[in-house]
Amino acid sequence: MVNLLSRFARSDHWGRSLMKVAPGADEPRMAGRRAAHRRRRDLRVPAAQAGVLALLVAGTVGIIQHAPGPESTLAVAEAVELSDDLLTARDSRAVSRGTERAAAPDAAPRAVDVSLHGERREVETTGQTVSDVLAELDVVLTEDDVVSPALTTIVTSDLEITVSGIETTTETVTETTPFETTKTKDDTLLKGTTVVETEGREGVATITYLVRSVDGVEVERTPVTEVVESEPRDEVVRVGTLKVSGSGALSPSQAKAVARSMVAERGWSSDQYTCLEKLWTKESNWRVTADNPSSSAYGIPQALPGSKMASAGADWRTNARTQIRWGLGYIDGRYGTPCNAWSHSVARGWY
Repeated sequence: MVNLLSRFARSDHWGRSLMKVAPGADEPRMAGRRAAHRRRRDLRVPAAQAGVLALLVAGTVGIIQHAPGPESTLAVAEAVELSDDLLTARDSRAVSRGTERAAAPDAAPRAVDVSLHGERREVETTGQTVSDVLAELDVVLTEDDVVSPALTTIVTSDLEITVSGIETTTETVTETTPFETTKTKDDTLLKGTTVVETEGREGVATITYLVRSVDGVEVERTPVTEVVESEPRDEVVRVGTLKVSGSGALSPSQAKAVARSMVAERGWSSDQYTCLEKLWTKESNWRVTADNPSSSAYGIPQALPGSKMASAGADWRTNARTQIRWGLGYIDGRYGTPCNAWSHSVARGWY
């Protein structure tokens, strides 16, 4: 029927389009009627509504077929106008009903958990989004606030909303860098003896951090600048590997190894052993039986008289360990350190 009407509107049977209906120059105007003017436009009718238009137009078409004339032409035009208005009104009502359904949210209150900068509470809300809920609570967000979930999230029951404040600060601290320890084997030390040759030292640096905190709790720390005050210095430790028999008779090199180990046991540094090595090289050249006939001084430390070393052991005449133990005790008690004893010997010729 729509196609029939379209073809009818385009035809020249009546000398004018049905979409612009008016009496011709040689036709009288009809009393009580007025000319109908319409802009010509395409009429698109959904399939479900085409039947309505067919019913309205069907009868009018019959009139045209049996009684053509001006009145028939106006009847068709009015029928088309009426059907168009009816369809438009029907579509408007449908759109209005759809809009009303979309604009009518579920107004039932929902319970949600809201945490504002660590303070948590449960609230009843009719808001549709997270932004609505915060607006109901008069929450004013700043650029440092973080909201989870997003403000556009649709509110559902038992939703958890968190508003956290981020604070950024700087902090400058002094930190130490630990040193490493290296060990080297030393065949001039008795096996099992360790001597610290170089003292380890920690490194020191001043570091400025950028600190990010959420509600007062630090969550991130990033170094910004670092000024190294001193580099760490590794510790060097010598580990003895020399094996010495249980006999008291030791060679000078073995006696030195024993003395070096005993110096370390007393907590003296390797510098102190260096002073001791010079001192006893001068006194006895590290010989266990060294004897000074002019003064009766005896042994590696040149005890005067030699019998004084009996306090360290009855084998003082032949045992290097006994002599060294006594000699270190003597130096500790009188000079404090081997280096002090060596300085006195250099200045006075004896110690």
